[in-house]
Amino acid sequence: MKRLALVLSIIFALPAPHGARAEAPVTIVDDPAVLAALDAKGFSFAGVFSVDGKDDLKTLYDKAPAYHAIVETVAADVAALRAEMKAGGRPLYEVTDGNIGRIMDMRWLKTEAARFRLVGVVNRLDRRDFAALSRDQGCGEVRFIYRLAYSFRKNGKVLASRLPFNFNAVYSVAPDADGGCVGVAGRWTPQLDEAVDAGWLAGGPLAPEELTFKQLELNAQVVRFPSGQETEFGGQAAYLMRIFGIDGATVSEKPLENTPDVARLSEDAVLKKKLADYVSANVGAVDLGVYEIPDEFLAKKVISWSTFGSARQANHPFTPLFQPADFAGLDYSALRLVRTPEALVERLDNGACQGCHQAGSTAGFHFIGLDDRTTSPLNRIEVGISPHLHAEIPRREAWLRATTEGKEPDRLRPLSFAPPAAWKDTEVDYAPAEAAMPCLMPEDAARFGRTWQCGGGTVCTPLATASGVRTRLAQCLLPKDSRAMFSGHPCLTGSIASNPSQPFNDRYTITGQFAAFASDISRTAYTCRPPKIGVPAGIAYRGCDDKDRTFAALKAGKPMPNEICGLVGGKKFDTCVATNNFDQCLGGAVNRGNRPACSADHFCREDYMCQSLPTDTPGAAKVKGIGFCSPTYFIFQMRIDNHATPWASAARATMGAGFGAAEEE
Repeated sequence: MKRLALVLSIIFALPAPHGARAEAPVTIVDDPAVLAALDAKGFSFAGVFSVDGKDDLKTLYDKAPAYHAIVETVAADVAALRAEMKAGGRPLYEVTDGNIGRIMDMRWLKTEAARFRLVGVVNRLDRRDFAALSRDQGCGEVRFIYRLAYSFRKNGKVLASRLPFNFNAVYSVAPDADGGCVGVAGRWTPQLDEAVDAGWLAGGPLAPEELTFKQLELNAQVVRFPSGQETEFGGQAAYLMRIFGIDGATVSEKPLENTPDVARLSEDAVLKKKLADYVSANVGAVDLGVYEIPDEFLAKKVISWSTFGSARQANHPFTPLFQPADFAGLDYSALRLVRTPEALVERLDNGACQGCHQAGSTAGFHFIGLDDRTTSPLNRIEVGISPHLHAEIPRREAWLRATTEGKEPDRLRPLSFAPPAAWKDTEVDYAPAEAAMPCLMPEDAARFGRTWQCGGGTVCTPLATASGVRTRLAQCLLPKDSRAMFSGHPCLTGSIASNPSQPFNDRYTITGQFAAFASDISRTAYTCRPPKIGVPAGIAYRGCDDKDRTFAALKAGKPMPNEICGLVGGKKFDTCVATNNFDQCLGGAVNRGNRPACSADHFCREDYMCQSLPTDTPGAAKVKGIGFCSPTYFIFQMRIDNHATPWASAARATMGAGFGAAEEE
């Protein structure tokens, strides 16, 4: 069934500041101007449901039976999770000023004030490797990422933000006339005189006649616990993951790729044995990362959990199902990545939806999307993709080049938390992992084939362990008492007592301090700030001095410094958030403080993300392209809860929805 049914009249060509050129195929489109043009001219979320005209969510809920059905399914999922958590002693509230759990207000999905905004287009022609498993002759996929956004007027102001709630519309790509993909892959590489603008995309790689709707995937934050409640975790959040098939007005619930139904398999020994037999018979495919577990074993709904998501047992769904002994008799000698039964189970865990989206991700997502110039300067992110997607781009580029040249591409998929690598034929040369990036402890790395090392004078250091999980969360950290210490570096280790049946009742315990031993905050020495203020694993902290405030450490032609004088929260910020004064939160409740520096090539550690400096910060032009690492939920657009609401007034979404937090009317 062909979708993207809206007529693509003339699409205005907008210049892309980061447009690709002939030497590099396009793997993602994240320029807000280009995406806004696509969104307005035929690639809107409403187009997925064949709805023309208005695309606010009340209109979709009323006019699109398929969207209506999806909202009701999500509402039932959220209600079921709420009841389960209440029974487990964790009540949830849509709006609260207390240190208690918060839950998604489902009215956001059916209000005139909200819409799903196109924030990314992703070239996944490399998914042809998976299509071939089912003898599909197509050329992989193209994915359109839509993010929930609202915009409405209240008390003379425009209140707007995005929310951590994504739909991913997946389309299959038709092959060339000869059944191959050489021409299809070549269309993603612009010529020297071409820019990656909306016209080029719509007339080439995104031509609607070449795309067939496949499915709609959901990844959405639905629950959040504040750090005032989770004083040692530093906060928690839960993300709902689902896949929907859409055929006209009919919606189906599809299995999640390679994601086991743990509850059902745990109760059915025969079915679990059958799954073990499938894994044993397909160990080579699992090793490559190109495999499709049959539907009979798969879940149709899962919840992923953060913080410390990469370590949480709930995000390792195969670990409770299988012991290494179940795969001890297999021959691992010819495999490229998996060398032991333990590594095989970890590879399966990492290939499941919750495993991939909580290891190497940013706040449970791999694609958040960039803000445009109208976004409130205190609610803006500098980097819109995850470390995993950043590392994936060179692999996908190599795949596209090989396909365009008529060669066999390397089909290996690394672990989702691996650093970028150079890809040449079947050789994979990993770059050293940067400070605070994931690594494998020697005993864990020994279970795999070639992995990676820590760079920049850092050492692979265990940060957290979780009961029931064999692989430890480790990061590339500075040695104890290092003179290169910087603000934002972790300073606390901990352990997680896993609750397999109630992950929301997992308990984190701080076990030790290994860095930042100053007793008080100063501008010269580093103290260890605790998770109860919202900083998972603690942060080394040094106050900004006058030189920091003017970015004196940034020198032309020199490497980016490890820390930068960014923005920090405090009680005033938390109070205005809790009382729903959204515009006041972002307008006058933020102070300066040192944080890790970050950019499109240098990422924040797990549970942190790269936030932009406001453009009116003195000296900001000097650090253009550089942001600072904030705890994820300090950034307002990454919270599902306690936003200003339009419920009391008539409001409708505008094309500016999601951009601008306190613009004067």
